Amino acid sequence: MNLLEAMEQRHAIRAYTDEPVDQAILDILRAEIDACNQESGLHIQMTTGLDDAFLGLKTHYGRFTGVHNAIALIGRPVRDGAADGHGAAGTNEHDAATETATGTADPSVAVDTIPDGAAAAWHKAAAADEAATDPGEIALQERVGYYGERLALRAVQLGLETSWAVLDDADAAEHPWWCLHPGEKIVWVLAFGHGARPGGRRRSKPIEELCRIPDGMAMPDWFRAGMEAAMLAPTSLSQQPFLFTLHKDGTVSAEAMEGLFAHVGLGCAKYHFEVGAGRENVRWRDTAASGEEAAGATD
Repeated sequence: MNLLEAMEQRHAIRAYTDEPVDQAILDILRAEIDACNQESGLHIQMTTGLDDAFLGLKTHYGRFTGVHNAIALIGRPVRDGAADGHGAAGTNEHDAATETATGTADPSVAVDTIPDGAAAAWHKAAAADEAATDPGEIALQERVGYYGERLALRAVQLGLETSWAVLDDADAAEHPWWCLHPGEKIVWVLAFGHGARPGGRRRSKPIEELCRIPDGMAMPDWFRAGMEAAMLAPTSLSQQPFLFTLHKDGTVSAEAMEGLFAHVGLGCAKYHFEVGAGRENVRWRDTAASGEEAAGATD
C-alpha cells in the first residue's frame, strides 16, 4: 500500500480490539518515530499493550474504547528561525543518542526552557477550542500535525487503524508512560491498533473553497494532485480550516483559517499535499521573509 492508498484507507477509529500488534510492526513504527524525532526535534514516544493507554484521562472529543497502544506527540514551542517550510526543525533539539522513541529519555539531560514571553497561548484543557496565537506554539502544532500524520499513515500502511485524540490534562497525569523534558507538552496523541468497527463516510469541502490560483492560470496537474491529497487529511470535526495558494512564481503557501485546532490540521494537510503533488514539485513560500522571486509575485 502506497501513501496515497493509505490516505484513502485512513479513517478515525475510536474502538479497538484486544488483538496485540505484531512485534515486527511495532519495530517498524519505532524506527519511523526515531526518524521523525531526528528530523523534527519533537520528542514523540510510543507505548503498547496497556490496559488503557489513555490512563483514564478524558478526551477532548469522541469516546474511545480498547485503546491499548498510543503515540504521544510531544514537543516545545519553536524558537524563531527553528522551523522550515513545513514545520520541521532545521536542527534537532534533542540528542537522538540519549533519547528513545519509547519514553525512556534521561530527564537529567539539560535542555533549554521556553524563553520569557513565549508561553503557550493554547491549552488542551481550556474550555474554548481556540487556535494558537503565539508563533512558537503555532509552529509546534503544525509540526505535530505534519509528523503525526506521517506516523498515522505509516501505521495504516502496516495494516493498523488510527485516530487522533487530545487528552485533557495530560501534562498533569499521574504515573504517565511518557517522559516530558522541561518546557515540553503533549500536544496530541495517536491511538492505534486493530479496529473493532469500520470507519464512517468521509466528507470534504469543494476543492475551490480550499485553494487559490492566479487569475487566468489553469490549475497544474501537480497542484491539483496535491490538493486532492490534502482534502483527505484529518482535521477536527472535518472542518478543513486551511487554504493553499499557488503563486505566479510557482511557490505555494498554506495558511490555517478559523477552526478547531486549525494549525495541527494544517500540518496534516501540508504532509498530504507534499505526498500528492510530489515533493520535487513543491516550493513552499517563506511567508515571513520571501526571497526575491517570491517578493515580485502577486496572487
